[in-house]
Formats: sequence, C-alpha cells, structure tokens
Amino acid sequence: MFRAGRGLRTLRCNQLFRPTLLQRTRLTSSTPPPPKASNAYPRPTRSQILLDRYARRSTTVVYILLGILLTGHILATYVVEVGWCYGISMLPSFASYGDVVFISKYHRRGRDIHVGDIVSYAHPIEEGERAIKRVLGMPGDFVLRDTPGKGKGVMLQVPKGHCWLGGENLTWSRDSRLFGPVPLALIKGRVTHRVPFGSWPVRLERGLTRADVEEDGVD
Repeated sequence: MFRAGRGLRTLRCNQLFRPTLLQRTRLTSSTPPPPKASNAYPRPTRSQILLDRYARRSTTVVYILLGILLTGHILATYVVEVGWCYGISMLPSFASYGDVVFISKYHRRGRDIHVGDIVSYAHPIEEGERAIKRVLGMPGDFVLRDTPGKGKGVMLQVPKGHCWLGGENLTWSRDSRLFGPVPLALIKGRVTHRVPFGSWPVRLERGLTRADVEEDGVD
C-alpha cells in the first residue's frame, strides 16, 4: 500500500509539472517577436538630394543637346545646308564676301542636276575645301576647254559620271579649265537661294539665260 501510494503521488507530481498541448501553444504565442533589423539605407542628407537632382538635370541637358546635334546633322546631310561664301570667282552673281547660301541636299551626287545650275562641290585638288560653281556641261555634252577668245578653241566631250564646272568671273576662277571634268559624286548639293548681307533671300533660277552681246553697235 505504501509503495502504491508513493507511486501514485509521484505520477501526480510529474503530471503537474508536465505542460499540456494547450499550455505549449500559449507559451509559444506569448513569446515576444524578434527585434526588427535596423534600416540598411539611411535617410539621405540635403546635400545628397541636391546632388542627385543636379545629376539628373545634367543628364537631361546632355540628352537634349545630343538630340539637337543629331537632328542638325541629319538635316545638313540629307535636307538642306546653310553656309556662307567668299571669293570673287562668282562675281557678279555672288558678292566677294558675306553672302549666305542655302544648299539643297536632294541634289547631292548630281541627282537632277542640269546645265546652268549652281552647285556646291568638294574641291578635287584642295583637300577639305568646298567651292561653288555653275554647271556648264553634263555627261555627253561638248564644252570649250579653254577660256573663250583664248587658246586653240579645243572642244571636249564630258565623260560619263562627270560634269564641267565654270566660274562667272573667268579671269579669277579655278574651275574645270584647270582640273578638268568633276565627278558627280563630289557634288554636295544645288544652291537654291542666296541671302545678301542685310537683305532678304533671293531665289536662284535654274538653267542658263542668253546673254546680250553687242557687235558693231547692234544688240
């Protein structure tokens, strides 16, 4: 009896100190949550915010400038080019200095060029230079090799893929009389307008006009 009672008392003590399933759940739910980790990205300072705004605006300005440059390059290469001319080789059609010209890039490489047109071309002798002259002959045309009234009066036929260029002030013009026919690939465009200094644009007519020559007092 004594042993049985001792064992019973021992069992009851063990049951008192052994937590039940409900007690385990309560203990688990009542456990405080782990502390939150500190923020890895601290709040930026005022100087950092201003620097970030400046960097973004600078990037925007750079993109705008690149867009403007790209647009200008495309327009000057494929649409129209604006430049100014100097020299006395095209007197009296162009002033010796200060005339602004509009060059149509549609006519580059000799596209739709006719006799009498004024063209801008890359100089075949002076590397990197551009010049403006009038077209006097196209492929297959016969032209006078020398200055009218001088030389032997030799006639030449303009070869295929070339044109014959000449200045209007023949005495002071370096043109095809000096370097021969010019490849059409060197033509950069046709001069469509000129703007004299302090004046409005003047449209240049295409083709040649017959000159009035006085002989023996008769026009």
